[in-house]
Amino acid sequence: MKTYLYRIRFVMAVIVVTVLPIIITGIVLVKSAEQALLAEKKQKLIAITQQLDFALSKGFDTIVVEAGLEKAEKEHKLQALNEKMQPLTDRIALAHPGIGVGYYSAALDSIVTYGPSNEMSLYIGQTISETHPGRSVMQTRQIDVVIGEQVRGNIMNAMVPLIRNDQVIGYAWANELMSTIDIQLAGMRQSIYAILGIGCMIAAAASGLLVHRFEVILSEIKSGLKRLSQDLSFRLRRMDGEPGDITGAINNLASDLQASRSRTETIMNSMDSGVLALDQSGHLIAWNETAIHMIGFTSSRAKGMHYTEVFTESEALLHILLDTLQNGQAIRDAMWRHQHPDRGVLWLKVSSSIWKNTTEEVLGVIVVLEDRTQWRRMESRLAQAERLAVIGEWATSIAHEVRNPLTAIKAFAQIIEEEWPKDHDSREYTGIIVEEVERLNRFADELLLFSRPNEESNVPVRVQEVIQHTLKLMEHVEGFSGVIVQLVCNEDIPAVMSSPELLKQVFLNILHNALQAKPKGGRIQIEIKNINNDVHVQVTNDGPPIAEENLLAIFEPFFTTKQTGTGLGLAISQRIVQAYGGHIFAQNTPEGVCFTVVLPIRAKGGL
Repeated sequence: MKTYLYRIRFVMAVIVVTVLPIIITGIVLVKSAEQALLAEKKQKLIAITQQLDFALSKGFDTIVVEAGLEKAEKEHKLQALNEKMQPLTDRIALAHPGIGVGYYSAALDSIVTYGPSNEMSLYIGQTISETHPGRSVMQTRQIDVVIGEQVRGNIMNAMVPLIRNDQVIGYAWANELMSTIDIQLAGMRQSIYAILGIGCMIAAAASGLLVHRFEVILSEIKSGLKRLSQDLSFRLRRMDGEPGDITGAINNLASDLQASRSRTETIMNSMDSGVLALDQSGHLIAWNETAIHMIGFTSSRAKGMHYTEVFTESEALLHILLDTLQNGQAIRDAMWRHQHPDRGVLWLKVSSSIWKNTTEEVLGVIVVLEDRTQWRRMESRLAQAERLAVIGEWATSIAHEVRNPLTAIKAFAQIIEEEWPKDHDSREYTGIIVEEVERLNRFADELLLFSRPNEESNVPVRVQEVIQHTLKLMEHVEGFSGVIVQLVCNEDIPAVMSSPELLKQVFLNILHNALQAKPKGGRIQIEIKNINNDVHVQVTNDGPPIAEENLLAIFEPFFTTKQTGTGLGLAISQRIVQAYGGHIFAQNTPEGVCFTVVLPIRAKGGL
């Protein structure tokens, strides 16, 4: 008897424990479903209003002006606007049966068009009341969804302000009768209640027989899954019967996941491109090592953070991610100028796409990054080389044309000076003429050196020896004695084919530039490296940084930020190095400004 009563109490307890939550869950589900349906309706109506806003490419005044009715009566303007916009609202209303859509003009204080027109045309020209929520929408410039009695009756009405040129010209709306929504809610409740009833009966009948067995099995599976979430190498104990099939399937799935994760991580980390993965809400959930190297963010800090927090200072990337996340717009080959914390300015090509699973469900966004910094620099250097070649031809003509008259001017000035007595006042002016002619001749020599930098014979040259000779010459330059120079050359640097005198001119120009950047003391570091069969000479000074927009311009002829000088020094240096198949580039570093001279160990040809 006691056993019988115990079983009854146990079954009853199981039924209560099983059925009561189902009933409570059903009630909550009904409420949640109602709210979800209303929320879905609101979102649908808001989406339609935004579609109306997007479809209105022109303001109401523009349409009136195009119709030539800017001075016409209000009725004529309304008629013209309605004729222009009625096909649009009818088309949208036809695509969404039961939905009413339209536009309201703030200037005319009237309904401009209301679709579907075969049902709503009688409202054209009506003015909304002072308490109508549409006026609040126009005043606050905020989208609003209101349920209640309005122009059409008891409706759910979504309204969006129409803003053109920072002026509110009216609002657009999309609404649906609450009676229609109530019918859908009633049908949904009926279906849910029916399902709940059936579920309760099935649960009451089966729970008493299965609960104990399932409790033991599920407890073991639960603990096993919890451990699997932390360690994919763990495997559940093999069971008999159907539970055994479940645990076997879980073990197989864990094996597949472990292998897949290993393959995916290997593939991702082997890619030359950086890859980022964001979930639907914009939180960073995965990336590869290349992405960390390109962007320079801390992986431990970024895990699970929103992209707006991770890329706070990268406005261009924020816009790309925003367009893809909110608008579903895939981005192809966008260029992002990124200030890397350690590597300086990088140019990254960014492509984004929607991340979907096999059932086309949107999971988030995938972003692919390619480092195009070297490509961008090569493109800039090629364009610069083409410009310098053209200017070089021009400089040759100018130098030759100038030299002949300068020679004549100097000769005649000297003849005139010899004919005057030594104490003649005008001898001072002839001396000035001769000095200025000499200065112009030196300028012409610089132009010829710029245009023909490779006319000297080329021999094998050890760059470190050229730099040591250059430093000896710099010892006699004013202000250089207070500068600390550090020469680093730990490798056996091969010789390059060039003219030692022209190379010396290159390094003299760069060192003069470094000295002028910080004339009082300071430090200059010269480091010579062998990188990819090219000799790299890096001259770093601790002076102020160069403006980013001037990093390429400083190698252009006649460009200078100084009050004195011709602006040809660095241009000549670039032309000389290019004559040997190399190039010079400048970049700002945490230590100061670094000029890098790249010379091929095997000559690549002249200009």
